[in-house]
Amino acid sequence: MARPRNMELYGTVKREAYRQLLSRGYQETTYQSIASGCGITRVAVQNYFPSKLDLALAFFDDLLSALHRAILDEGIHQENEFDFMYCIGQGFFAFLLKDEGSRRLLLDLTSSRELTSQILLFEYRWGEDFITEQRTVSQEKFQNDTTVSMGGFYELLYRCLKDDKPFDLAVHLGRVVRTIMHDYGYGYEEAKAFVAAHAMTEDEKSRVVQVVSEEL
Repeated sequence: MARPRNMELYGTVKREAYRQLLSRGYQETTYQSIASGCGITRVAVQNYFPSKLDLALAFFDDLLSALHRAILDEGIHQENEFDFMYCIGQGFFAFLLKDEGSRRLLLDLTSSRELTSQILLFEYRWGEDFITEQRTVSQEKFQNDTTVSMGGFYELLYRCLKDDKPFDLAVHLGRVVRTIMHDYGYGYEEAKAFVAAHAMTEDEKSRVVQVVSEEL
C-alpha cells in the first residue's frame, strides 16, 4: 500500500479498525462501523483499506512486527531463526486466543475457506522471508508442505473454537515448525527435540501478550 497522505487520520482509522476487529470480530467490523467510530465517511476508510481483507492482513502484519519487538525487548530465547519464529508464532496465536473478541476474530477468519487461504499465503510469505537459511527442497515442495501443515493447523483451530474446546498451541504449532525445519535439512528427531525444548512458558507468553496489547 502506498504511504498515506494524512498519517494522523490513517493512524486514527487503523486504531479504531483494530479495536473493532479485536472486540467484534471480522464479520461485525464494517466500513460503516469504523467510519462512525472515527467520525468520518465510509469512503475515507476505504481510501486506506480498499478491502476488509487488506485490513485484516495489515493488522496481522502489525501484530507480527509488535511481537518481534516484544520478544526482543523481553529477552525471550532466540537461539536461532527457528526458535525466534516459533516464539513469534506462539505469541501470535496466544494474543488472538486471549479473550472472547479476539477469539471471535479467529473463528470468523478460519470459518471462511477464502479468507483462510489468503492468510495461509500471507503467513507462507512471511515465514519464507524470515528464515535466511538455505532450504534443502524446492520452493514448490516447501510451499506445499507449509500449506498442508498450516492448513491442518487452522482446520483444527477452527473446530476447537467452534466447539469451545481447548487448543494445545505449543503442540500443534510445534508440528508446523517441525515440518518447516525438515525442509531446511533438520532430521525428524532433531526437529522434534528442538521444538520440545523451545516452547514458551505461560509467563513468557503472558508478558509478550501484555506488551503487544498495550502497543496495539
